[in-house]
Amino acid sequence: MGTNNVVFLEVIEWFDESGKELVHRIPETGSGEIKWGAQMTVRESQAAVFFYNGKAYDAFGPGRHTLKTANIPLLTKIISLPWGLTSPLRAEVYFTNMKVFPNLTWGTRDPVAFRDRELGLIRLRAFGVFNLRILQPLLFINSLVGTQGVYTTEAVAEYLNRAIVSRFNDSRTTSRSSAWGLPTSTSIRSPRRRRCRRRSTTRAAWACSTT
Repeated sequence: MGTNNVVFLEVIEWFDESGKELVHRIPETGSGEIKWGAQMTVRESQAAVFFYNGKAYDAFGPGRHTLKTANIPLLTKIISLPWGLTSPLRAEVYFTNMKVFPNLTWGTRDPVAFRDRELGLIRLRAFGVFNLRILQPLLFINSLVGTQGVYTTEAVAEYLNRAIVSRFNDSRTTSRSSAWGLPTSTSIRSPRRRRCRRRSTTRAAWACSTT
């Protein structure tokens, strides 16, 4: 984590100019000095998670928030500074984009070899389109983003590509010996994607649907 952020943050907000960012950390290069009483603006399509000493303490919904003791009670109980929390706090804020990201693409990067009992050795590829939306910002950050300053839709597509290829390779080792049976008998879906489709479960950090 970077330690060269010496600018005191008084106004905290984020705009996704690329249209592809799922998570963006302020400051992007690491933790920074956030002044008590700083103003943080969270848009309707966003959520913000406050991190201190590597631990998440509070998540903020849409609105304008003043970072002070009354707004962050959990953090106040842990750090009892003798000067009454008037000194800047070295921390970071992770903004998450809660909107639906439509028409994202996935596909196998390289053809996968498959020995068919009728056609012989053939090469197969798989591709498609999916929609994505974050359901639980904190769980999403901890499970996929980690300490990255920026996390984009391309990273999720890469994750799905690896999961799909893994399941596809597993299907080749089963008793199926014809490529014609793969579309109806094989579910090329990662375990995490199956959980994500169940919106009622607390384990779902994000939801995706495919076409």
